[in-house]
Amino acid sequence: MEVIDHVLIALNTKVGLLDRLVDHNKIKGPNSTFETNGPQIIVVCDKYLASGNFLTTASVILDNGSSGLPPALHINLQSPSLDIPQRIEIPLRYVIEGMIPLEGTHIVYLHALQINESEIFVYYGITKRGWMKRFKEHVRLALKGKSERKFPKLLREAIVERMNMLLKKTESKPAKNILTGSYHVVCAAGRSKQDAVDIEKYLIKKRSISQEEGLNMI
Repeated sequence: MEVIDHVLIALNTKVGLLDRLVDHNKIKGPNSTFETNGPQIIVVCDKYLASGNFLTTASVILDNGSSGLPPALHINLQSPSLDIPQRIEIPLRYVIEGMIPLEGTHIVYLHALQINESEIFVYYGITKRGWMKRFKEHVRLALKGKSERKFPKLLREAIVERMNMLLKKTESKPAKNILTGSYHVVCAAGRSKQDAVDIEKYLIKKRSISQEEGLNMI
């Protein structure tokens, strides 16, 4: 998008970041880590509806709480059906010049559900079909109500409770889990199947299956 391009050009003029990312992509490809020091550089893109029109703004922030992490692109959206915030997070080097074509390769992703404005539940997975397409498949499975796995079960309950809230439906007992936001992160891309499986297993073991908020079961 043009608004992001302007921000990236200004950022490159100031610190030369894009030139370094392009060189890194061409020389080392997707299976490497872009080393950086200091606060994480995040390009933030906000898309919102104003007076019936979709508007897009972009800016750069420095996240002191994420020191040493590679530059990222955050796209902030608003779900039109559930009226909740959604954020897409992508390592910046995956969306600029020099990266190999990622179509047909494996992606490791994180889907995080914000429940009741405060709790965050996480689910890690891999796909080669497109990670947001995979999330839509998760939503369809959840809404069928036939799965007892943690992720689709919580997702269905949280979506239904959110819809009930929007429709002002009240039950005899208070709602337990209401979906109040979702966050979708590309953890790694351009990987072989085995490489993606290894990364997924590591993330599940470290950040999901061993944690109370984890939704992975294996």
